[in-house]
Amino acid sequence: MKLSGRFFLIDGSSFCYRAFYAIKNLSTSKGQPTNAVYGVISMLRKLIMEEQPEYLAVAFDLPKPTFRHIRYEGYKEHRRPMPEALVSQMPLIKEFFKVFKIPVFELEGYEADDVLGTLARRTSAEGIDVFLVTGDKDLLQLLSPKIKVYRPTQDGHEVVDEETLNKKWGLKPGQVVEVMALMGDDTDAIPGVPGIGEKTAVELIRKFGSVREMMDRFQEIPGEARRSAIEKYKDQMNLSRELAALDTEVPLELDFQSLRRREPDGEALYRLFQTLEFKALMKEFAPRSARKTLSVKAVSSEKEFRTLFPEILRAGRFALVIAKGEGHPMRAEVTAIGLSWAEGAACSLPADFPPRALRDLLSDPKLLKICPSLKETLVLLSRRGESISAPWNDPQLSSYLLDPARPSHEIPALAQEFLEETIDEEDPLQAAALEAEAALRLAPTLEREIADKEMVVLLNEVEIPLAEILARIETAGIAVDLKELEFLSKEMEGTLNGLIEEIRALAGGEAFNINSPKQLSQVLFERLKLPVIKKTKTGASTDEEVLKRLSLMHPLPAKILEYRETHKLRSTYVEALPKLVDPLTGRIHTSLNQTVTATGRLSSSNPNLQNIPIRTEAGRRIRRAFVSSGQGNLLLAADYSQIELRIMAHLSEDERLVKAFLEGEDIHKVTAAEMFHLKPEEISADQRAAAKTINFGIIYGMTPFGLAKELGISPPQAEEFIQSYFGRYPKVKVYLQKSLEESRQKGYCTTIFNRRRYIPELHSKDPVIRQFAERTAINAPIQGSAADLIKVAMVVLDRIMRKMGLRSVMILQVHDELIFDVPNEELEKMKGLVREAMESPTLSGKTVKLSVPIEVKLKTGRSWFEA
Repeated sequence: MKLSGRFFLIDGSSFCYRAFYAIKNLSTSKGQPTNAVYGVISMLRKLIMEEQPEYLAVAFDLPKPTFRHIRYEGYKEHRRPMPEALVSQMPLIKEFFKVFKIPVFELEGYEADDVLGTLARRTSAEGIDVFLVTGDKDLLQLLSPKIKVYRPTQDGHEVVDEETLNKKWGLKPGQVVEVMALMGDDTDAIPGVPGIGEKTAVELIRKFGSVREMMDRFQEIPGEARRSAIEKYKDQMNLSRELAALDTEVPLELDFQSLRRREPDGEALYRLFQTLEFKALMKEFAPRSARKTLSVKAVSSEKEFRTLFPEILRAGRFALVIAKGEGHPMRAEVTAIGLSWAEGAACSLPADFPPRALRDLLSDPKLLKICPSLKETLVLLSRRGESISAPWNDPQLSSYLLDPARPSHEIPALAQEFLEETIDEEDPLQAAALEAEAALRLAPTLEREIADKEMVVLLNEVEIPLAEILARIETAGIAVDLKELEFLSKEMEGTLNGLIEEIRALAGGEAFNINSPKQLSQVLFERLKLPVIKKTKTGASTDEEVLKRLSLMHPLPAKILEYRETHKLRSTYVEALPKLVDPLTGRIHTSLNQTVTATGRLSSSNPNLQNIPIRTEAGRRIRRAFVSSGQGNLLLAADYSQIELRIMAHLSEDERLVKAFLEGEDIHKVTAAEMFHLKPEEISADQRAAAKTINFGIIYGMTPFGLAKELGISPPQAEEFIQSYFGRYPKVKVYLQKSLEESRQKGYCTTIFNRRRYIPELHSKDPVIRQFAERTAINAPIQGSAADLIKVAMVVLDRIMRKMGLRSVMILQVHDELIFDVPNEELEKMKGLVREAMESPTLSGKTVKLSVPIEVKLKTGRSWFEA
């Protein structure tokens, strides 16, 4: 019995390369590239959605030689090896096809094209319409009434059939091999006949039909030179035909029913997407796990709500989830409130439920409040004029400490991982209650793990109190001078217009679109004849690295970089900040994210106030717009001095490094003096800057190549600088090697305060991923310890400021810097308090001491720029 339907047969290599180059800079938090995997998934799902094929399969090449390599040693010798970043993704891509239940065909000794050809011929013979999904011209030789080529394009796809081939080239499918015999194939290093290109090859095969017929009618070949070349290289031509012809008799075991499209393995897909950190896909494919029936009580009145109090008080704890819409908690609307006090017991409250009804529960010091996203909960409650008293627990903070690289710390993701349950309720009231009940059950499980890993102090005395501090910082916001921003915007507009004129003049007087990489490429490499430094799939690169190198040869690239920087600052900050000012408070309320970075640092978003450049004049001008709350107030900025280097001195116990800090020496000058064999007083600003780069580069695991690139020197010279550094500070090298080895053995590294960061990629076979992991293992304990130190100081300072009833407010943290809005009359008192708390912070009643002094620089001013 004949079969029917459409069979989409995918050329795996072509598919993967297209995906790899289509998407840039996508990787997991652990450094595993995922751009090709994501591209393949997206392309496949689009193909299925648009075409609804009845049959699906994919074919891959294997890395081992094929019969063509045996026949001709030079076969594919010029082909570049697959990029390492793609090599590392191939197992993941094949795993995806496996769990998506799409058969994968590959066979030693044969190429994917041969496998595709065999599958196409055998299935089409059974009556199935075959579509070969590929951009490879070789497969056009397979075209038949039942076989077509489905070629992805920029705008979608095109289907090539026998008629298309005939219209475009005037050829029959069988003649494709004849053309390749003459013209060869540069990609596969098929030699062909030198001097004969595609146009001539097509012309000859149209005339003769095949190379064999052409040789039989040799004298009819037009042109003496052409005949001479063909005669000379006829053996090479015949070999090329042999190499180009597909073998459609590959010994494959084939069950036609196995090719039918099937439903994917949803749970396996979810686990794979979890590994790859594809959050949207995780949500879509979250398994519909069985869960016990949960009766959610919808409460609408205070009287009804109070009937639940005896049960909640007996339980001694409750979980609270306040759901909100999109945006910052200071602006977003509350959509629902969920409450749970025992397994299987939960209620939902409408968004407008009166806060006073909750007040007795929220303020009871005997009740443990389990609040997922505690910081956000505190902000949302403060907007309603309410607060929530300790003790608190936040499962998301526990999750973050246990594994900061976990794809998501949200309750639905944690419920899936720890409870094997799915929360996918669309009704916000029901969802809030379900999340609260799951959080209640998650809390003790996570608490036990926190205790097992000795992070109770870090959670209860640092992260949880910090959530309350961050909530107050976000609620307070920071004042902005809108007139200063308006003035700066106009000034930058003038600067940009001036730069456009300068760029036009340097480009030869002709106008072009500076923001167009294509037009810029034409100006740089065609009009100005500058050398092409780097190529992309679409042509010569004009990225920042390329422009920096070209700036040494011509003034135009430097002006382009200046234009880009000014344009970015104006659009990202100067133009955007006024729109982010809260109309009710007149301030900007950034989000300080507690569970994002893998190092323990806080991150900032909406807007990102940690990314405003301080080294450029324009960046400093933007900081001028952030001001104190009034004429009677100043901003006080407290910045740790070289804290990461001090922590490295403490951890390495290197006598010379420790001594330099104990004696208050300029560490960069001291290092420069050693590097350049000079006295410290003889060191120039440039030499000090180079030493500074090395000092901090060592912390970040910088390689000689990276240092050479940073300093504009040769790799051997950079290697000499690094060895000179380790010669002066030998115990630093010992510490870094020991730290790396311990991380390899344990699978994680720790900070001074016992914060963990898991680094499984230290054992990766991919050198790119492994080297990234090694740099992480070197840097994470140092950067993480610095992050912990400032968090401890924030907790100490907040406690003292509230105890003393001060009106000063902590309004921002930017890595190693704290910023306060201080009334003039409290300024001197605050300076003393801040210095003491940051230089001698206490944790669990003990002062945190390093083997070197901790130094804080204090500055004040009306604006952040001045401070």
